[in-house]
Amino acid sequence: MAAVSYELKSQARCLAAVEGDSDRSRFLVSTLNLRAPNELHVVEFSEDTNELLPIAVYAAPHETWGLAACPLPAHASKLLAVLNDNGAAHYAALTSVPVLDADDLGAPPRAGATPLAPLPETVRLVPSAGSGAAHGLLRHALWTPSEDASSAVTVQPGALCLWPLDRGDGTPSASASCTAAAAFGAPTPGGPDGCIESACCDLHHVHTIALGSAAGAISTVDLRTMKAAVALPNAHRSCVRVLAYNPNRPYALLSAGDDGAMKFWDLRRAKAITDAAAAQSAAPAAAGAAPAAAGGACMLRLGGVHLHWTTCALFNRFHDQLVLTAGTDAAVKLWRVSSVSSAPPSSEPLDADDGDGERDGDKDGLVRSLSEHDESVYSIVWSAADAWLFASLSLDGKLCAHYVPAAEKYRILL
Repeated sequence: MAAVSYELKSQARCLAAVEGDSDRSRFLVSTLNLRAPNELHVVEFSEDTNELLPIAVYAAPHETWGLAACPLPAHASKLLAVLNDNGAAHYAALTSVPVLDADDLGAPPRAGATPLAPLPETVRLVPSAGSGAAHGLLRHALWTPSEDASSAVTVQPGALCLWPLDRGDGTPSASASCTAAAAFGAPTPGGPDGCIESACCDLHHVHTIALGSAAGAISTVDLRTMKAAVALPNAHRSCVRVLAYNPNRPYALLSAGDDGAMKFWDLRRAKAITDAAAAQSAAPAAAGAAPAAAGGACMLRLGGVHLHWTTCALFNRFHDQLVLTAGTDAAVKLWRVSSVSSAPPSSEPLDADDGDGERDGDKDGLVRSLSEHDESVYSIVWSAADAWLFASLSLDGKLCAHYVPAAEKYRILL
């Protein structure tokens, strides 16, 4: 089935699936205009008409650099957004999208309405002036995997902060923080190479977050102590732009970045960080000493994932042998990674064996490359309601919805 599209009238790079709604495939898209007014579009995919339909449009206060919808059905209307205040500062805002609230009976605002209804902002997360200047602009805002959506994590190049969201305070203070130097076990962030580039919360261990550095290292941090737990030094040859935990297999982490490789890690084999190890890593390295490698923690490596930077990657929550990637080469790719998934081996007939003892349905590799976009693709998401539907967003504001190819779907189901 051909992809269907919905086009905004301005640039955009932030797309989020409405995670708490398992009945309808709804997506949130926000624009990226530094000077002009910004909008948040609520878009629904209609299976009956095979269209992406706008459900509501709201006025956004500033250009949006990050979106994270609350994954809990009871809080499906809650949204974390990273906003750029006219170039002055980045901050995170907790807001609510009224049309997604079951208790809101008002008519949703439509495109073309003047003026558009603004999004209600309930909490603003602003790093302190001192830490903000020292640690750089806020890049990511993530929900911690709690049962009550009571906390969030913000990530800057030089630090991460844990924030309470349940204290009724419109501008709370961070309850805990960790610097990039502490997270990666280095004495200093080391300039731009030592900064935090990517982050992802562990769905199986609610107090753990994984961080990727611009120098190619990966580390996990315990949010209770704000100390590094395990490390994968030199996981990639350059910047780690993408991290994603497998939703169905504990300790399994995906990483990708500027070196064109996508790797799948078993964190149980990673190097545990103790106070002694941290002190040793903080000591200056001997001249000519080779950097430590990530060792045998890598379960699978796929090379040549994209022709340029890989900007995002995501497991399918229902069938984790399917992985989506997107990049600045304007491509969206669907991959099969059966060997590192929680799925049992393929049940294809014996004649599907190619002679090397491995069936076609079990082979890891590219399933399909999609080329509907003309500019860099910065966001991809799986639908929360349909295991076989996903969406992608390119910088020119083009939102596309795609289905997993039927052959791959039935290979998995049958």
